[in-house]
Amino acid sequence: MRVETLSVYTGELPYNGPAYSFAGGRSYTEFTSTVVVLTTDTGLEGYGEVCPCGPSYMPAFAGGLPSCLEALAPTVIGEDPRHTTRLMRKMDQALNGQAVAKAAIDLACWDLLGKSSGLPVYTLLGGLLNVSMPLHRIVSLAEPAEMRASFRDFRERGFHSFQIKLGHDIEADRDLVHALMDLRESGEIWVGDVNGAWRRDEAVRFSRSAEGLDLYLEQPCASYEECLSVRGHARHPMKLDESLTSVSDVQRALRDDAMDAMSLKVSKFGGLTHSRVIRDLCVASGIPMTIEDAWGSGIATAAYAHLAASTPPACLLNTTDLHNYNTVQLARGAPEVANGRMTLSERPGLGVEPDFSHLRRDALYS
Repeated sequence: MRVETLSVYTGELPYNGPAYSFAGGRSYTEFTSTVVVLTTDTGLEGYGEVCPCGPSYMPAFAGGLPSCLEALAPTVIGEDPRHTTRLMRKMDQALNGQAVAKAAIDLACWDLLGKSSGLPVYTLLGGLLNVSMPLHRIVSLAEPAEMRASFRDFRERGFHSFQIKLGHDIEADRDLVHALMDLRESGEIWVGDVNGAWRRDEAVRFSRSAEGLDLYLEQPCASYEECLSVRGHARHPMKLDESLTSVSDVQRALRDDAMDAMSLKVSKFGGLTHSRVIRDLCVASGIPMTIEDAWGSGIATAAYAHLAASTPPACLLNTTDLHNYNTVQLARGAPEVANGRMTLSERPGLGVEPDFSHLRRDALYS
């Protein structure tokens, strides 16, 4: 099997609420998703999708992905896409960094590996360990009354894990969490996600003022070093996200005992090839994970869902149904969601097909 062409498509994903808001004044109503299609000499096609959560969230933005994919295309054309580690090494040699662009290609390669072997990707990642997976819901930063309404709506739909966006000043965030805590029910998972907005002293002050409230504190400060310092003084378990961007970053965090949990966003680490290594490192160390991505539609959701489905249940904190955060679907066959849980089909590969009626082709390389 050889890759004959690489096509790049883009599509818009309008958010299904008034605005997706989080710390630092960042707010978005629409995201641009990039879909890669690899066509092979056997007639099989593989699909990958990545969608940065706006230009100010991570070191990648949708407008820059076409240029990165143009640089990467020659390393893929003519190669056997089933050799995922070999192809990742070739992409790393061709382009420094730019993990999100590489992830779009890597996911399409895994889709082809599954299709060519007749197996779902979760089988190739270790086997099906979760027939269904618990989902969390993001409670976007807003006024307390609006956030309380979101909690009630999500719980009625079967969700029991919540990621609460924080990022006001410390006193306002403290008051917000205290005001919401009476809604908490036994067995639920609550995460206060700051997206790196606080200084170290602010994070420690918040944690001490909220002592006794059962929640994870996620990425309170921007840098790894700041979060590590806070972990030594905080009163809550620490979950890391944005400050981890590579396998070596995760190894360092495990060595430093810097976290109690992590958010594993597949595209941030370059796709499934590196993410499965990180997943296995965390499993071996007893670190639970939220396995997800920054944003996306059905293809991106399916990709991380296959990784989550093949993760030991004790180390899967939860995952999310990002495709349902949008008013438009860019793919058919996305994982099914019911009662706060998500299930995958048994179709080979990622099990999804792009809906080209919502996509525009930007480039074709052969």
